[in-house]
Amino acid sequence: MKRELGLVAVIVTVVGYVIGASIFVLPGQLAGAVGPAVVLSYGLAAVIAVFACVAAAQLGSLYPKTGAGYVAISELLSPVAGFVTTWLMLAVYVLAIALIAYGFSDYFVKLFPRVDKTIAAYGVVIFFGLINLGKAQDLVRLQTVLVIVFMVALVSVSVGGVFAIERVNITPFMPTGFSNVMTAVVPAFFSYGGFMVVVELAGEIKKPERTIPVGLAISFAIVLVTYISLSLALVGSIDWQELATLNAPVSHLAEKLFGPWGGIFVAIAAVGAAATSVNALVLVASRDIIALADSGVFSAKLSNATQVSGKATASVLVVLVFAIIALTFGQSVMDYAIWVSAMTLLYQVIIGAAMLFIIKKAPAAYAHSGFKLSPIGLILCGVGMIMISCVFLFFVFEESPERSIAAFVYLGIGLGYYLWRQNSNKVVG
Repeated sequence: MKRELGLVAVIVTVVGYVIGASIFVLPGQLAGAVGPAVVLSYGLAAVIAVFACVAAAQLGSLYPKTGAGYVAISELLSPVAGFVTTWLMLAVYVLAIALIAYGFSDYFVKLFPRVDKTIAAYGVVIFFGLINLGKAQDLVRLQTVLVIVFMVALVSVSVGGVFAIERVNITPFMPTGFSNVMTAVVPAFFSYGGFMVVVELAGEIKKPERTIPVGLAISFAIVLVTYISLSLALVGSIDWQELATLNAPVSHLAEKLFGPWGGIFVAIAAVGAAATSVNALVLVASRDIIALADSGVFSAKLSNATQVSGKATASVLVVLVFAIIALTFGQSVMDYAIWVSAMTLLYQVIIGAAMLFIIKKAPAAYAHSGFKLSPIGLILCGVGMIMISCVFLFFVFEESPERSIAAFVYLGIGLGYYLWRQNSNKVVG
């Protein structure tokens, strides 16, 4: 893969990936569970994301190559751990595509009422799967246009909504208790769950030692301000119990503020936001598959060396097939969000552990890294990432034991495949 992505490309890719359909859909549903305190849930979820950004900046600078997450974990912990993290994230990407596709359909049918929601969801996945058969540089151009459109919409609604806040809508602020606010942090974290994406694209980024940390810092600031202001605008302008019943809450608020055309523009922006996220998810998942194929875990037909004309054709098609399968599960947007967030938190626990071994296992790479935390900074980031991720994983496991069992079954299948593959390679060798 060529290094085609500069600072602007990194920012629009990360922002386009992180700010997806979820922020157009989830705040309303979460508000139905926690009331106006959904703003606090989004604020707490941002704390988890801070650790992810710092870790992504460090690992991306240490291992500036495609699928750097897998490479880093394999070298810092073990090849098995590297596979487990990538296996987890592949499930995250595929389930997230399904979630965003259904969020996309809520706004798409607002623009085209005669279109069936299910057909719209499948359509966006297939369309951007096919688009990803092109070159990364072409995708970034499309990503840039879509990001500009939905950011204009979000800023307009957020500013207008904040000025339209009514005290009665935010009183009481925490009507269902603090425990529900903490539980809501997990699905809210889904909206922040894309910052590690930059690590997987490190091999395609120009001057990664500088571009990655700067791009992440700017992207995080944009995302944080957007989420807090938008969630505050929603709960301050619309009764939280009413919000829980709306499929397209941001569009509803835009209609209230700016009239019918405002609602239509936001619906268009939401469609664009979902599109950028699906686009980025397919892009990143395909690169993880390439990394596993290059290491011999997946078939060599999916490796970087066998991609047609430098395009990730085979790996993209694999992602497309599994995304379509995930769509057939037909779960709610909230269910998908909890699944994705829980698996992302597990991934971050392993990333945090890897941060603790950088100086010991990769002293040369650390010494020459353009961006590096101090030894104490590495420990604080690693331990902090492990602890905060485990705290919120506890809420997931307590709330839904069956999800925990299913996650472990999925991990078991992955480990079984990995061991079988390793034994097969030894026999062939």
